[in-house]
Amino acid sequence: MSGKLSNDLFSLWFQAPVVIALRSQNWAASLQAGTLNSNPELHRMVSEKTAAATESALALNAELMRNGMKSVQRFWLGRQSLSTTSRVSTGLGRSVVAKSVRPFAKRVRANAKRLGKKRR
Repeated sequence: MSGKLSNDLFSLWFQAPVVIALRSQNWAASLQAGTLNSNPELHRMVSEKTAAATESALALNAELMRNGMKSVQRFWLGRQSLSTTSRVSTGLGRSVVAKSVRPFAKRVRANAKRLGKKRR
């Protein structure tokens, strides 16, 4: 597994629950104060998730297209036989996963950093 992909997956595994806990704490305080409807964190969360999903879908489709074109080019130029297709496709699959996970991990890291600073 590549270093960037493992870092992104670790961010999602470790920092996402921290962000959820910090946001839940924020919502509980807003609910107690009676200002839950005007809580900017709620609106920010929804817009960030929508943006991350869109960015992930675009990156995924671009990477699939790029890898598909590479495979077709290799095959038609005779640089890739059917016996090496599985080895090549494993590497291509990792790059597709890495590109689709990156937007979510980037936002989770930024949110953990931002919400962690608020508490101090």
